[in-house]
Amino acid sequence: MRLWRPANPERRPDGLPVSSLLEQRVALAIVLVASVWFALAAAWELFGPILAGHYAASASIGIMAENMLHWHIAGPVWEYTASKPPPSAYYCHHPWGIFWTEAVFVKLLGRHDYVCRLPAVLLSSATPPLLYALGRAMWRPAAGAIAAAAFVVLPISLAFASFNALEVPVIAWSLLGLWAFVRHTQLGRRRHLALSVLGFTLALHADWPAFVLVAELLGFGLFRGVLLRRWPFGRVQVRPYAQWWALLATSAALTALLYVYLFHKAGALDELLNSYKMRSAGGEQPLWMVLGARRYWLELSFTPIAFVLGALAVGVCVLRLIVRRYEHEILPLAFFGMAAVQYVVFKQGADIHIFWPQYFARYFALGMGALAATGIGLGEWLAQRWRRRHGQPSGREPMVPLLAVLAALLLPLVAILRDGLPALVYAHGTGGRFNEKGLLIDSDGAKTAFLRWLEPSLPPRAVIGIHESMKATWAQVWALGGRVVRPGRPPPGPAAGEDVYLADTHFMPDDLQDRLAAEHHVTAVGPFWSYWRTEAAAPIDAFAIVEREPSLWQWYFQSGTEPVRTIVPDPFLTWELRTHFGQPAELPTVEPEGFEQQRIAFNIAKASGDEARAAALWAGLRAQLQGPSAIFEEGTELVGCRFSRGVEPMLTLLLRAKGPADDELELHVRSRVLERAPWSTTMPDPAVREVAQPLSLSPKRWRAGWLYSHPVVIRKRPGTEVFDVALSPRRGSGRPKPGAHGRPVEVLRLR
Repeated sequence: MRLWRPANPERRPDGLPVSSLLEQRVALAIVLVASVWFALAAAWELFGPILAGHYAASASIGIMAENMLHWHIAGPVWEYTASKPPPSAYYCHHPWGIFWTEAVFVKLLGRHDYVCRLPAVLLSSATPPLLYALGRAMWRPAAGAIAAAAFVVLPISLAFASFNALEVPVIAWSLLGLWAFVRHTQLGRRRHLALSVLGFTLALHADWPAFVLVAELLGFGLFRGVLLRRWPFGRVQVRPYAQWWALLATSAALTALLYVYLFHKAGALDELLNSYKMRSAGGEQPLWMVLGARRYWLELSFTPIAFVLGALAVGVCVLRLIVRRYEHEILPLAFFGMAAVQYVVFKQGADIHIFWPQYFARYFALGMGALAATGIGLGEWLAQRWRRRHGQPSGREPMVPLLAVLAALLLPLVAILRDGLPALVYAHGTGGRFNEKGLLIDSDGAKTAFLRWLEPSLPPRAVIGIHESMKATWAQVWALGGRVVRPGRPPPGPAAGEDVYLADTHFMPDDLQDRLAAEHHVTAVGPFWSYWRTEAAAPIDAFAIVEREPSLWQWYFQSGTEPVRTIVPDPFLTWELRTHFGQPAELPTVEPEGFEQQRIAFNIAKASGDEARAAALWAGLRAQLQGPSAIFEEGTELVGCRFSRGVEPMLTLLLRAKGPADDELELHVRSRVLERAPWSTTMPDPAVREVAQPLSLSPKRWRAGWLYSHPVVIRKRPGTEVFDVALSPRRGSGRPKPGAHGRPVEVLRLR
């Protein structure tokens, strides 16, 4: 007897398992909600600018697609060039399918930010229906619905649903291939055969893990369809099975040979092998130590609930394969094997990329489907036995087991979604970087607004030099409109090829700032500087980045984790920069608006000796401050803080200078998570994280009694988070290390 035999093991004429009308309706309702929810989550901020972090890789896909179209080349090149790039410049670490796909989208729709995300959004939106269709074909409608629901609540699925890179297309295309394979084995129709081979071929062109999955299926298929055609899985129709096996094996072999040929022509085979040798470095460490070091990332991506259910599903899938001896039961285990190879073998890649275990999300979904099929089948079997024992007619199929198992599995999925929702918001705010092991995370939102503002004024063939302080990303290169960009460049000399030079004063040494301000006409947009190499020296002109909250429409389609920014001339900031760099400065002729202009107006009053106006302005500023005050050992005073909530919470620190500092000082703002969030199952982030950028104006230039502000973007981590402030000498200055200027001061606590 087969254990957990469904009450109605028959199949309909279309090959699908027989199920009640109620089950079909409930399953369709679940999968409809899951699909709509996931499509909305994937399309969130679809039309917004591409910013820093892992998400910036989507911009690199757009850059490669543009180069393919512009230079009529088949290989991807991830930087803009002034002449046709040679094959040696091709990116040869992954298959080129995702780049070819993006080239088609750019050709059809043009150069837009949303085009860099759209392929991933479409494929992610198709994934829940594909999971449902696969689960329904393998088991029953309720199992397919649970599989779809399980996928769309996982934090890692939500966080990277719009990430146009490798995992999303491999997941979607291989699900198409598997669904069509199951239907082909059920009906033997050619359209399913063609769809299966097509789906797997597209997955093979997306990334290498698809080759692992296909190898698993071909190996099992050889065992199932050739060596042991009757035992243990029963008779098999040799011809349709052999057709599928031969076509898929041929496709995999031809795809592999194609990339061997292309990479060999580009002279990049050695580079490819070396890159994966690097990715797998450190594999000699025990697995338990490796997983322990990544515990927070794993819990944040999946939650402990998913770990328990996923581990249970492995055992259930193995048991179903042994007891039921049904060939399709191997599919969840094949997904698990592919994900395990990707995550365990390539240790270095998994240590750097938090999205590396994303393939486990697909296994988890099908594993939950297997749990649903097992639970419902067992419940129906027990209900039938109870009826027969008590002499009751069988009648209609019992509904209690179906509804009870669905409720029992949906409840933990709702608990997972409790951590999935904040993970979705946090991922968008950090560009997919969940904690970076304590390093500073900046979205580059203001920097990107500066680049977008600057881009229309640049000639189409302008060559742009970017100082290392900009910390250049593909997103910055993309924002500059397809022009040649030379990142990490020193300031250009008389014979340099750059036309425009960009820098970020947060990370630029003071002596270099002084030199650029003296030798060029600098345009400052907040902390970001630009100048034309051929333009004569002139005093600094400054612009402010004005921020406001997005409308509801903007919140969803464009800017759900960033304010809407506009750039306007700022006579107050112009006066402040010119004064501190020893340039002639005109007094503003307008009244100050907003906190920053009021602060500078206070400094103007101090410089002019107008103590009455300074006192009035200080009273207005003081009314806007909150939090503690403190005096650091070298004399700088923290007079208060200003915290504003919104899509991008901002903590503004206001300091009163004792005078010019003897050495470069750093203002550190660090945060610690004290406890997990209410109702969350995920552990608190153990990392102490730096959350503030360096000061943009060196304390060496500060004036005694003047006020200086330092805005700090708050990307709150899940749980209760505490933020401390300390002032310390810059590293490498020869002075004592951080902490010598007094204990950190707690300035903010968020729950």
